[in-house]
Amino acid sequence: MDERRDPNPDDGTVRAAAAAAVLAAGVGQLTPVQQAYSAYTRHSLRCDDCRDIDRSCGVAEELWRNYRTVSGHACDQIGDSTR
Repeated sequence: MDERRDPNPDDGTVRAAAAAAVLAAGVGQLTPVQQAYSAYTRHSLRCDDCRDIDRSCGVAEELWRNYRTVSGHACDQIGDSTR
Protein backbone atom coordinates (compact mmCIF):
# COMPACT_ATOMS: atom_id res chain seq x y z
CA MET A 1 0.00 0.00 0.00
CA ASP A 2 1.36 3.41 -0.96
CA GLU A 3 0.69 5.97 1.74
CA ARG A 4 0.48 9.65 1.09
CA ARG A 5 3.71 11.41 2.09
CA ASP A 6 2.71 14.99 1.43
CA PRO A 7 1.58 17.01 4.43
CA ASN A 8 -2.09 17.79 4.64
CA PRO A 9 -2.96 21.06 2.91
CA ASP A 10 -3.59 23.89 5.33
CA ASP A 11 -6.42 26.38 5.15
CA GLY A 12 -4.14 29.04 3.65
CA THR A 13 -3.26 30.88 6.82
CA VAL A 14 0.11 29.20 7.24
CA ARG A 15 1.02 29.84 3.61
CA ALA A 16 -0.17 33.45 3.79
CA ALA A 17 1.84 34.06 6.96
CA ALA A 18 4.95 32.55 5.37
CA ALA A 19 4.52 34.69 2.25
CA ALA A 20 4.11 37.82 4.37
CA ALA A 21 7.27 36.96 6.30
CA VAL A 22 9.24 36.52 3.08
CA LEU A 23 8.06 39.86 1.72
CA ALA A 24 8.75 41.58 5.02
CA ALA A 25 12.30 40.27 4.88
CA GLY A 26 12.75 41.82 1.42
CA VAL A 27 13.47 38.51 -0.26
CA GLY A 28 10.70 38.74 -2.84
CA GLN A 29 12.11 41.76 -4.66
CA LEU A 30 13.22 41.82 -8.28
CA THR A 31 16.89 42.04 -9.14
CA PRO A 32 18.14 45.20 -10.91
CA VAL A 33 18.24 43.27 -14.20
CA GLN A 34 14.64 42.13 -13.74
CA GLN A 35 13.57 45.67 -12.82
CA ALA A 36 15.20 47.12 -15.94
CA TYR A 37 13.61 44.51 -18.21
CA SER A 38 10.25 44.99 -16.49
CA ALA A 39 10.41 48.74 -17.13
CA TYR A 40 11.14 48.08 -20.81
CA THR A 41 8.34 45.56 -21.27
CA ARG A 42 5.78 47.63 -19.31
CA HIS A 43 6.50 50.60 -21.55
CA SER A 44 6.47 48.53 -24.75
CA LEU A 45 3.10 47.00 -23.97
CA ARG A 46 1.45 50.37 -23.31
CA CYS A 47 3.11 52.56 -25.95
CA ASP A 48 1.32 53.03 -29.27
CA ASP A 49 4.60 53.70 -31.10
CA CYS A 50 6.14 50.49 -29.75
CA ARG A 51 3.18 48.39 -30.83
CA ASP A 52 3.29 49.77 -34.40
CA ILE A 53 5.88 47.88 -36.43
CA ASP A 54 6.59 50.90 -38.67
CA ARG A 55 7.43 53.34 -35.86
CA SER A 56 10.28 53.66 -33.42
CA CYS A 57 10.20 54.91 -29.87
CA GLY A 58 13.04 56.77 -28.22
CA VAL A 59 11.84 55.93 -24.72
CA ALA A 60 11.87 52.20 -25.49
CA GLU A 61 15.32 52.46 -27.02
CA GLU A 62 16.62 54.18 -23.87
CA LEU A 63 14.97 51.59 -21.61
CA TRP A 64 16.48 48.79 -23.73
CA ARG A 65 19.95 50.36 -23.52
CA ASN A 66 19.54 50.64 -19.75
CA TYR A 67 18.57 46.95 -19.55
CA ARG A 68 21.60 45.95 -21.64
CA THR A 69 23.90 48.05 -19.45
CA VAL A 70 22.52 46.65 -16.19
CA SER A 71 22.64 43.06 -17.46
CA GLY A 72 26.18 43.59 -18.75
CA HIS A 73 27.30 44.79 -15.33
CA ALA A 74 25.64 41.76 -13.72
CA CYS A 75 27.47 39.41 -16.09
CA ASP A 76 30.75 41.19 -15.34
CA GLN A 77 30.18 40.72 -11.60
CA ILE A 78 29.44 37.04 -12.09
CA GLY A 79 32.58 36.66 -14.19
CA ASP A 80 34.70 38.45 -11.61
CA SER A 81 33.41 36.27 -8.78
CA THR A 82 34.21 33.00 -10.59
CA ARG A 83 37.88 33.80 -11.15
